[in-house]
Amino acid sequence: MGHKPHKKHTVPTATNSLQDECIRVQKVYDWVTDQLSVKKKIHFTDHELKKIECAMEDPSRRPLRIVCKTPEAPPLFPLSGSEHTDDDFFCEQIGEKRDVSVAIPGGGFADAQLVDLLFTTDVKVKVVDRHGKLVTEVDCNASVLESFVLCFPNGTDLFCRITKIVCRIPSGTVLLNCPAPRSFDLEVIFCVDIQVEAEVKLEVLAKFCSPRDNDLLAPDSDSINECPPVEFPEQCPNIFPRPNCDCSLSGEASGETDSEDEGKATLLVNICDDCSLSGSSMKLNFHDTDSSDGKHDFTFTATSFDQDTLECKECGDGLKFIIEGSGETDRGRKLDFKLAVVDSDDDQWFEVHLLNRRGNVVFNTGTVEVEEGELTIDDCITFEDLKYKKQP
Repeated sequence: MGHKPHKKHTVPTATNSLQDECIRVQKVYDWVTDQLSVKKKIHFTDHELKKIECAMEDPSRRPLRIVCKTPEAPPLFPLSGSEHTDDDFFCEQIGEKRDVSVAIPGGGFADAQLVDLLFTTDVKVKVVDRHGKLVTEVDCNASVLESFVLCFPNGTDLFCRITKIVCRIPSGTVLLNCPAPRSFDLEVIFCVDIQVEAEVKLEVLAKFCSPRDNDLLAPDSDSINECPPVEFPEQCPNIFPRPNCDCSLSGEASGETDSEDEGKATLLVNICDDCSLSGSSMKLNFHDTDSSDGKHDFTFTATSFDQDTLECKECGDGLKFIIEGSGETDRGRKLDFKLAVVDSDDDQWFEVHLLNRRGNVVFNTGTVEVEEGELTIDDCITFEDLKYKKQP
């Protein structure tokens, strides 16, 4: 079986490489996207029902269809010029923000703010015949109130946008015969984008800089400093942005275990796919080939990954990927895990340990040499990998 050779990433140092500069930018303190939905029951009036039934009496116009139309919302990108000022849909903050303490992924707690946001839109529901000609229409309003936990310190601004509005009718969109239904269900979906920002001055690479002192004095002038110091809003590094991964791991591979737990282990992983732990996944399937030990087949699925344990280091002519986390088996047993994978030119292997809450190993694959499939480890380039020159 052939393996894809590992390619080391190198970043050349250009003549015009990075140097210290102070820039004014909008710093993003938190950024959340979500999909919210609300269900409405739409009722036809007697006048509207009469129009529908009259159209259905004409065979050339049947069947009728119920369709809904939502306002056109600006896309997620670009941000400039996407502000919406009409009154057909809007997002607004309700009440004041409240300070809360929340648990964060990977363990620990962080101070944050709880904000209630209201999303509202106008929806037009139409009944059309087989030729698309309008029979009747109903205007309705849909709203949803949702609470968000954000990094929203004093001194920052909250920008709330609706990037897309979708409406759908779960069933009964086609009207074939009389009598027509007097009401039907409508679902409205809001795609929302919430950002917390503040205007700051940064020293690239992403280091805060301060304004210079007013220390250039005119002749015969006195320097009196009565102005308060410039203070940036409190930072929230534990919430946003999350740290990047040093490397990524992906693929599916299987082989025979090399431990007292005899059997075949299959590993399916996609960790740090975009150099971020968000959306990572890992699944281990064990097929027991020794029925005498009383153990059985099982599948373990990771539910969380510990960023602090992620390590990527050179191993011979390849790379070694290490990470820890927690998850549960298909029988509901919660366990911690330790994963190690080596990807080199000559061979590939992986090893998984499953531990109970007391830290005792309850399952060990041993060193599994990959017999089928392939695992790939790639470097992630971070700011620490960039070479830059200091300004003299």
